[in-house]
Amino acid sequence: MSDASAPGGGELRSADRAILEFLVDGAPQYAAVIAQRTGIHTPYAERRCEALVRTGHLEPVTGEVVYRITARGEEAIGRLPD
Repeated sequence: MSDASAPGGGELRSADRAILEFLVDGAPQYAAVIAQRTGIHTPYAERRCEALVRTGHLEPVTGEVVYRITARGEEAIGRLPD
């Protein structure tokens, strides 16, 4: 599976890419905030965040499920830290 792969071995979904791009330059966020800022319905954003955790693109930061992007997530959208 390549770094740009999503659950099931396919390419990242547009929602996945939007989530990763939103998180790449900012602080960890709740799924509801991610949903609001990206225009994705909250339940779908929550499911996509969970899927991105399973593939290593995101990681939960706290027990309240605040997400941040991982190096793998940055690689998947073509962004690497300087």
